[in-house]
Amino acid sequence: MVRHGVTFREPVAPPAPAPTQAVAASDAARVAESPPAPVVEADPRPVLLPAVPSHSSTFRQRFGVVYDTQGPKVRLGVGWAIAVIVALGARPLRPYGLAGLFAIVAGAAAAQILDAHRGRDTTSDRRVAAYGASALPILATAGGRALGVGILALVAVSLVGVVFFPDAHRALFSRAGHIVAAATICGGAAASLVLLADYEIGAVIILLTFVLVYDASDYVVGSGASNGVEGPLAGILFIAVTAFLFAETHGPPFHGGDIWSFAVLAMLGCPLGQLVASALLPQAGSRAPALRRLDSLLVVAPAWAGLVGLYLARVT
Repeated sequence: MVRHGVTFREPVAPPAPAPTQAVAASDAARVAESPPAPVVEADPRPVLLPAVPSHSSTFRQRFGVVYDTQGPKVRLGVGWAIAVIVALGARPLRPYGLAGLFAIVAGAAAAQILDAHRGRDTTSDRRVAAYGASALPILATAGGRALGVGILALVAVSLVGVVFFPDAHRALFSRAGHIVAAATICGGAAASLVLLADYEIGAVIILLTFVLVYDASDYVVGSGASNGVEGPLAGILFIAVTAFLFAETHGPPFHGGDIWSFAVLAMLGCPLGQLVASALLPQAGSRAPALRRLDSLLVVAPAWAGLVGLYLARVT
């Protein structure tokens, strides 16, 4: 444009924004005006993989022995053997050291049985079972009559406890029976050892040797076996070897080959005690280390206490 001799240029309009820039600007404005998205927190719980199907028989899954290989099991086993040897070897500790040692284990075992049934038993049930099981071997130091009175008192206390602390979901006699079973089976095995030591210290030494050999052999072989038979068979074999050594050395109180009758009883009673321990638990794999420490004695200890007493009465 020319005005008064001066040339003016036409104003140039700014370039229109590109369509993509306009869309981006509008999207940014929309995001700024919209409320923030909720923050989704990650689930801290681990993702559980499906359980590996078990190839064990139904009987083994319910009554078999689940070998716990975690932790210092060998050192614990050696420590337990040393504690038993000290309780038996130190004359001033007999029978109270033996009774005290097994009273602790029996009380813990009875408590663990009720703990495994958590949700069915109250705290009072657990205490009655634990204290009752611990009391039985202590009472056994005063003789069989005191032990019998203690068992009757345990039944009475169990009944009173379930009456004063009722559970609407369980019958009174069912709860009382569970308490008495856990306490008398665990405490009775411990008390039987005390009575056996009172009859003849040599008999309890031989029995505990059989049980320690059985437990060690069963654990070493059974923990690596693919079936539930190899471990107990190894334990039975080593009981036989140990019985042969005692027979050759004429270990008291047995005469000649009489020890073999009691060795066979140990061969049958040790694995049967393991089955009884599993039956006391809701499932064989329930955690109960004190019960598993005592399980081989649950059947064989009362059997030996009764039969050794009869044997001594016959040969003396």
